[in-house]
Amino acid sequence: MPGIGHNPKFTDGNVALFAGGNYTVDGGSAEAEGLLVVKGDATFAKDSGGTFNVGRVGAGSGILPESGDVMLAVGGDLSIAKGTTVDVGHGLTAGPRYGGSVHVGKEIDEKGALETNGGERKSGVGAKEALSPYDTFDRTVSDESSSLGSLKPTGTTVSEGGTVTFKSTGASKGNLQVFEISAAELDGASTFFFEGIPDGASVVVNVTGSHTVSISPMSVGFNGDRADTYDSPVFGEAASRILYNFEGSTSLTLGGGGNFMGSLLAPKASADLTASTNGRVYIGGDVKTHGSGNETHNYPWAGSPAFKCKPKPSQPEKPAPPVPTTPGKSASPSPTPPGESTPLPTESTKPSQPAPAASESTPAPAESSPAPSNDEGSLATTGAQVTMYAAAAAVLGGLGFGLLAFTRRRRRRA
Repeated sequence: MPGIGHNPKFTDGNVALFAGGNYTVDGGSAEAEGLLVVKGDATFAKDSGGTFNVGRVGAGSGILPESGDVMLAVGGDLSIAKGTTVDVGHGLTAGPRYGGSVHVGKEIDEKGALETNGGERKSGVGAKEALSPYDTFDRTVSDESSSLGSLKPTGTTVSEGGTVTFKSTGASKGNLQVFEISAAELDGASTFFFEGIPDGASVVVNVTGSHTVSISPMSVGFNGDRADTYDSPVFGEAASRILYNFEGSTSLTLGGGGNFMGSLLAPKASADLTASTNGRVYIGGDVKTHGSGNETHNYPWAGSPAFKCKPKPSQPEKPAPPVPTTPGKSASPSPTPPGESTPLPTESTKPSQPAPAASESTPAPAESSPAPSNDEGSLATTGAQVTMYAAAAAVLGGLGFGLLAFTRRRRRRA
């Protein structure tokens, strides 16, 4: 799975971020990569104005819908405050389709600016059409959460002093390593270790109970490597293999300015995000993103077919119109020989098997890649920040690694 970069690498028509309630952007939030689906209202109101990227981002996983596909779907109203620009599908100009499309169930209140870069813009179509084919995605989220929550652990969990260690001690269930921790124990944690995870196994952390959870992620270790810095060789691997399942929690806060590694599944919760996320974010209630430079990066979770990458959302096949006949005469011959079916266009074909994970999918075709440029003008506006982030990450990474090593030595002595 790719690390953080500028350019599109894979196409993905699955939901990257789902809010079953309202979605609000304020503060200094920067971008949401992939398909953003909001069942309620979506409000973009950055404190000092500026641009919020949707679909394609300045620096992310590079996993996003095809050029011209829907990248922002809102069941209710879409509001953009004065001074704020929502830039959808930035830089996707190679054709044959361009930018990113926006579908809104009710109205668009555009005091700021909505830029689709050549993508389609529709409003007033009703929630079902605006959200299709994900108009019942909240049920999928709830069902998957219940199913995963019923699994028995395959390893141990130790929580001590803000550090949580998940260690595999048993065989995977299918391709899953399963851990369990109470919401009360997870509340306040900032450092996470995943140890002994078998190659190819996905990880689900089942968080039990309804206690509110507030996390300020500072560092994540995955099989001995630091995973949460942008230059980590296992950044994409950790992000795509870990999922936290908050089956009963009603309130989730990710604070601070660090990187939360892994997907979030919380069908009953509302979420407040200032930390950046790296994985799918599926929240049953409201989602609010703020803080400075908050980003959501679209890493799929391979542990469930429902959450893997999908090259293109499946659409129902339209039945062929009946062939008219004249009384007393036989029907006109079909242009297709008997015993053969007329092939449907490739874009409308529904796959007979679950779509492969991003690591197995075909890289995005040339049509999905941004047009070449000799400067950063083709990048989403936050792309120029990656150098600053990388430098900061290197400094913090050194400090964090020392902290992790110190913590682990203390625990070994204990």
